Amino acid sequence: MITEEEFRELFEDKIKYFIKAELSENPKLDNIFVFDIKKFLELFPDAGDLNDYILKYPKFVEDIILHIFRETYIELFGEDDDLSKVQIAFKNPIGCYKLIENISAEDINKLITFEGNIIKAGKVCALLKRAYFVCPKCGSTIEKPIHNYFEPIEERCKECNEKMNLLENSSTYINIQELEIQQPIDLMKNPDDPPRSIKVFLENSKGIYSGRVDVVGTVLKKKTKSKAPVYEIFIRSNYIKISESFQKIEVRDILNNDDIIEILYELGKKKGIIDILSNYLISQIKGYELVKKAIFLQQIKGAFKFLPDGTPLRRDSHILLITDPGIGKTTMLKRIARLFPQNAYASVTTATGGGLTAIVTRESTEIGDGWVVKPGVFVKANEGTACIDELTVNKDVMRYILEAMESQTIHISKGGLNVKLPARCAVLAACNPKRGRFDRNLTVIEQIDIPAPLLSRFDLIFPLKDIPDKNIDDKIAEHILQTHIETAKKEYSILGEIEIDGILVDEKLLKYYIIFARSCAYIEENQLIYLGEFDEKKLIMPYLTDKAKKLAKKYYLEMRKLGEGDNPIPITARQLEAIVRLAEMHAKARLSDRVEEEDVKEAINIMDYCLKEIAYDPETGTIDLDKIAGTPKSRRDKMDTVLGIIKELINLRDDKIAPEEEIYEKASEYGLSEVDVKKALEYLIKAGEVYNPRPGFYAIL
Repeated sequence: MITEEEFRELFEDKIKYFIKAELSENPKLDNIFVFDIKKFLELFPDAGDLNDYILKYPKFVEDIILHIFRETYIELFGEDDDLSKVQIAFKNPIGCYKLIENISAEDINKLITFEGNIIKAGKVCALLKRAYFVCPKCGSTIEKPIHNYFEPIEERCKECNEKMNLLENSSTYINIQELEIQQPIDLMKNPDDPPRSIKVFLENSKGIYSGRVDVVGTVLKKKTKSKAPVYEIFIRSNYIKISESFQKIEVRDILNNDDIIEILYELGKKKGIIDILSNYLISQIKGYELVKKAIFLQQIKGAFKFLPDGTPLRRDSHILLITDPGIGKTTMLKRIARLFPQNAYASVTTATGGGLTAIVTRESTEIGDGWVVKPGVFVKANEGTACIDELTVNKDVMRYILEAMESQTIHISKGGLNVKLPARCAVLAACNPKRGRFDRNLTVIEQIDIPAPLLSRFDLIFPLKDIPDKNIDDKIAEHILQTHIETAKKEYSILGEIEIDGILVDEKLLKYYIIFARSCAYIEENQLIYLGEFDEKKLIMPYLTDKAKKLAKKYYLEMRKLGEGDNPIPITARQLEAIVRLAEMHAKARLSDRVEEEDVKEAINIMDYCLKEIAYDPETGTIDLDKIAGTPKSRRDKMDTVLGIIKELINLRDDKIAPEEEIYEKASEYGLSEVDVKKALEYLIKAGEVYNPRPGFYAIL
């Protein structure tokens, strides 16, 4: 091992020069001086051995560089009270990247770097970082840096061998936070294996509670049992950064490959490209082309848009699939969940509300009082898609989902932790009708067991019914049987790559196309932003042309006109905004820098289909959005009529109750059948407006 004198002789002058250059750019101290190894070696390519020493002896080298930093800082700026709190954080070490599952005993006391998802985060606590000791016998003092938190903090005097006293008030403290970081599924050798996680103690933490992170740290050990020489591995780090989004990394990869760009532009020009790629995206399922298209567009997302104060507008489309058994809803959801690393899947049959959003719970921790934040599926799917299966199995989770969909943030406050976590994701949810299968004698909306506030948050609701049809059944049977043959023979046709006018499209190219379209990297000005200093607020986005705007406005006004007077309301501003988002997605999917009439037409077609399926009122023959809220206008009118009759009869009687027979008799004069009256009474009782004081009589509450 190299000595401090040898190290200083080799590197001190270069390190001082580098520190001065960095401080000239940013002289402000924030308890951390980031020593960028890659940047240092670009400046001094002949000092490559420094990287090797840092990897092998990180604690030793860190202390020396810290002394050099202090000397340099005092030389430039003089003494500073905050100087004692400053630490060295290594950034961009070379040749030490590891997967979490590969971190082992061989790495103890070495520097490594890895990436993972935060699955547990504790409170920010205070850590004794530099202990100040005094000898009670001779008065000698010593300052000692603390690298391993689980080793005894004690020191003996070098002069008289007396045990020294720790002066806590004279010692230096910094922030520390305990994290648990899990290996991402996309980095697993076998995605079906349970992912491994590792504890990380983040020094100088300002509080980080969710996200995918890049970690640089030293592997240390902690004894697990007092008698046996068995140790647990953990990471000490003072440099963690939120990983760049998968989208930005992929965009840069695309933009650095001229051949791929040319192919993507060529694909964007193909007629019917959206329909072709939509079917290829979910090739395991036969049919349901409109649903596949909506899901494909959902992955494209709408345009980046911001209010003047910087608040982002929602660009995600939320989709609900209500299906008969055997349609393949789970297959669709799991396919989308596997598409990108930031997409996530959960089934309500096994998930809790906190598991879907986030939870603060008390667990055994090494530091702090045990209160930890555990991010859920919506947080893990930030900037992606949360695929939620069996939505109606557990009604208790629905209030959690509603909050996440409303604000696209998760706010939790418990155990002294007050945290706001980002959840800017699209939601693709699925469930069965409340009786398990669609009843042809009931409307779709009567068979959805979801509270109205949550149901109204979905932009698109698709009922997928299993209706026997000889021609369709023949195609589905052929499709299913052929996929089984292909997977057995490993000769893929239906599930394999497709050819579009001489261009072979496989899974990788499909992902590239979606990312290219989603990011609007096909617009030349945006390419410079992605390759340079990225700022999503500067991105150029497709917008509605005058003709497209007129078409959307015309559709909205015509639909609203149908709701004038005493007619049911067929559409609201919420559906108009959903149409705009869909139109933007369709334009981006064509690699267009404008939202044209054809994009708005397609958005209207999709919206019309959903509205007719879920909001059509057979009694009035019109679309009534109040059906989604639970009470269509036709039902409300009958309830009002029956309620008026009850009030009228009560006013004529001293006992202030209305006989059931007289209610039915009076209602017939208004054209209401016995079935209408019976249902109206049931709804009025359920709404808490009337009650039965005794059998056969009704009174007002």
